[in-house]
Amino acid sequence: ASRFWAVLIGIDAYESNPLHGCVSDALSMKRLLIHIGMPEYRIQYLLGSRNTSRNDPLTPSHANIVNMLYSLVDNPDIERGDNIIIYYAGHGSSYHCSDHFTSALGFKCRNSDVCPIEALCPIDRDTTDAYGRPIPDLSDRELNALFTEISLSKGHKITFFADCCHASGMSRDPDPETGLRNSSF
Repeated sequence: ASRFWAVLIGIDAYESNPLHGCVSDALSMKRLLIHIGMPEYRIQYLLGSRNTSRNDPLTPSHANIVNMLYSLVDNPDIERGDNIIIYYAGHGSSYHCSDHFTSALGFKCRNSDVCPIEALCPIDRDTTDAYGRPIPDLSDRELNALFTEISLSKGHKITFFADCCHASGMSRDPDPETGLRNSSF
């Protein structure tokens, strides 16, 4: 029988536009998973409350979110075919490709197939790294790469909950023949 593993992310304490309830929602999800029998040691979490230190390794920064998701790939305890639940509650964002690429690369995007870019917002968005570069949001393209790595290593039983704005592009309509949701993000 396959087992369950979870990564729960909840962010309230954004520097601009803080939220209320996202950390509570992530902790409610943790309680639910434990209630239905998931061992607590199989639940990892990153929580950004008002009391969270930016230097805490459990702060939901861009780097910590990416590192925690990548840790699923190399975790020897997670077997191929185990169920993996990833839950995110926080701000989401959406960018027009032409705006994004014009500012970053100097030309306008003309392919509507790659627009818009939707993203999860880490707690350190709107800040800069040690080199003065802006910390990016976690784009749907970056999530696609992360989920693909997890899927290649652990199988396709990955469920992603995005409790945020602008999450519509992070899911796809069910396949009409199988009823299964399949996403290329």
